[in-house]
Amino acid sequence: MGCTDAPTCSLPRVSKFRFFHSQTFNWCILCFGALLRIAQFIYNRSLTEGEAALALNIINKSYADLLQPLDFAQAAPVGFLISQRFMISILGNTEMTLRMIPLIAALASLILFLDVAKRILKPTALTIGLILFAVGDHLIYFASEVKQYSTDVFWALCIILLALWLLKHKNSLVPVIIYSLVSAFSLWFSHPVLFVISTCSLVIVIVLIKQRSWPVLARFLIIMIVPCASFALHYMLVLAAAARNQELIAFWQPAFMPLPPASFKDLTWYPYVFLRTFKFPIGFSVYTLGLAVISFIFGFLTMLRTRKRLLAMVLFPVLITLIVSGMYKYPFEGRLILFLTPLFIIIIAEGLDFLREGVARYHFPSSIFVVLVLLLYPVGHSWYRLIVPRAPEELRPIMQYVSAHKRSSDEIYLYYASAHAYRYYAPRFGFDPDIQPGVEARNDWTHYYTDIEQYTGKGRVWFLFSHIATTYGVDEEKLFVSYLTASGEQLDYFSAPGAAAYLYDMTSLSRQ
Repeated sequence: MGCTDAPTCSLPRVSKFRFFHSQTFNWCILCFGALLRIAQFIYNRSLTEGEAALALNIINKSYADLLQPLDFAQAAPVGFLISQRFMISILGNTEMTLRMIPLIAALASLILFLDVAKRILKPTALTIGLILFAVGDHLIYFASEVKQYSTDVFWALCIILLALWLLKHKNSLVPVIIYSLVSAFSLWFSHPVLFVISTCSLVIVIVLIKQRSWPVLARFLIIMIVPCASFALHYMLVLAAAARNQELIAFWQPAFMPLPPASFKDLTWYPYVFLRTFKFPIGFSVYTLGLAVISFIFGFLTMLRTRKRLLAMVLFPVLITLIVSGMYKYPFEGRLILFLTPLFIIIIAEGLDFLREGVARYHFPSSIFVVLVLLLYPVGHSWYRLIVPRAPEELRPIMQYVSAHKRSSDEIYLYYASAHAYRYYAPRFGFDPDIQPGVEARNDWTHYYTDIEQYTGKGRVWFLFSHIATTYGVDEEKLFVSYLTASGEQLDYFSAPGAAAYLYDMTSLSRQ
């Protein structure tokens, strides 16, 4: 006779998978996540153009100068910059030194995520969330990026964890003081942590009001003067100038939410950015994006019904970031919202677990299949990246090759988008760091040919490329090569991922 009680029937099956809900398995997941991040770090890829631009500021500016607007249209928290400058002064100017703080933050974030998630999610959802966080492609990559995005994740999780601790021990003074001091400190190390602090503080105030804990509320509001003062000082010294930087505003224009939407194109921004977020920064493929979105929706509805307070703490930072984006103060785009990735993952894990439980009532193997469908790509891709780490712009081996093969009379032509990475590596390989890059002509490619013509009769010329633009679907490296092949004689060629060097004899260069 068959069993009609689905939960009871599933107990023997659940017991078989008890190990996958254990603390041991959770720590195995975190260790694998740590291995992925360390492997990417040890690979020691070349600095990208964006990394090099920030690195040049860190290396060449004094501590006091780092309080001023940065060169090359860069922006980063002053605490992060000073920490990086300090590391350079102790350990020397290397790529690994510049990436050490982001790596440490990423490793610590694994532990913080476990602590946060287990306070919100049930065992199976916790395991799902840990796997997604551990193998997240962009979380791994930015763990070894000379930028602040990995530390943004760390501080966001740190504030949420402290807020959860405070709510559990709200009658104690110690959690309030620690929450206030850490909030004040973190504002100097992460720009978007302000959104998380605002959210968590708002939730704490609402909870205290609903519980009529007036003395506790008064104490909390008084102590929170400290982070408010910290933010005011930080804004006056650093953020005000960055907020007025028109070059940054223009660059990030497409990433600001249209508020209010004034056209149909503005309306399409919302669904497009919502779906894009699941790909970058969360890290799902286009093939599993649909299931990820469905899981997010069910996770939202489940938490709305059962854990409104926790949902507010997880979801409100997303809403505040969107509102601030609509005010042209913070772009809602890719790496800049990496700090929201763990929050999305928590909701997705909750929703996927809800779907799993629903399917398990009718067909237990199918419930496992539903989970595997969502996890298969990120887990499989993480194994691939363990063997083949990401290396988007490998200009360093290019310059090393050219340095070993160039003659003293050879000229160097530097592709305009490679300028910052070239300047960072120039002293290491004996290049002139003050060489002027070529012209930027994305709107009129004929200027590239004109730029090349200045090397008529100059003999051997090395053409260096990285950070290649593909405006309107045209690869500018290939465009240059087509001009050069039609006009000169190629003598040598060397390539690396995202970068290349071409040696041409330009003696006979003439317009065809």
